[in-house]
Amino acid sequence: MIILGIDPGLAHTGWGVVETRGSLCRARAYGCVTTRSSEPIDQRLGSIYDQISQVIESYHPTHLAIEKIFFGENVRSAIATAQARGVAIVACARAGMSVGEYTPMQIKQAVVGTGSADKYQVIYMVRTVLGLDHDPRPDHAADALAAAICHANLSRTRTLAHAAAPEQMRAAELVQAEYDRLESREVTAAATATRLARKEQQARRSNS
Repeated sequence: MIILGIDPGLAHTGWGVVETRGSLCRARAYGCVTTRSSEPIDQRLGSIYDQISQVIESYHPTHLAIEKIFFGENVRSAIATAQARGVAIVACARAGMSVGEYTPMQIKQAVVGTGSADKYQVIYMVRTVLGLDHDPRPDHAADALAAAICHANLSRTRTLAHAAAPEQMRAAELVQAEYDRLESREVTAAATATRLARKEQQARRSNS
């Protein structure tokens, strides 16, 4: 599976392409689309769209992992990020890619093991998981790679859970069948005991 991770931003849109084979996860490429505030908004968004489209054409990812927007106090910044995120998603949608959206906390949890990890812990784990001999830079690219790793880990977990589901259902059916059998035996035993008691009562009445 080839995953394109994206850390959206109008000034800096990080991207990272990761390929998975079983539990092995390796980076194929990563980088950052940078636009200047002096440029018109249409040119900035067009540049993000064009460069992400080039990445897709070069590496043929089938899945997109993109960070969700955290709407904090800076609404203006969030709107700009949403615009960059939108054009990136459109580029991926036109390529027929499936989309996975994750919060920063979900990404940290999947990559580091805790949702409160700092950026240095994230970079270290990205480097370790991908087997890199250096820290991926800039930070936006590292965050994009982290999103791709998150998607890979959660996809693998969902696959394992899906594969295990039939076995779990079968085990549950066996337990229920055994319970029904025991319950039926108890009902039969109770009915037999009742019939015997009635016969004994009838016999005593006849003798008296």
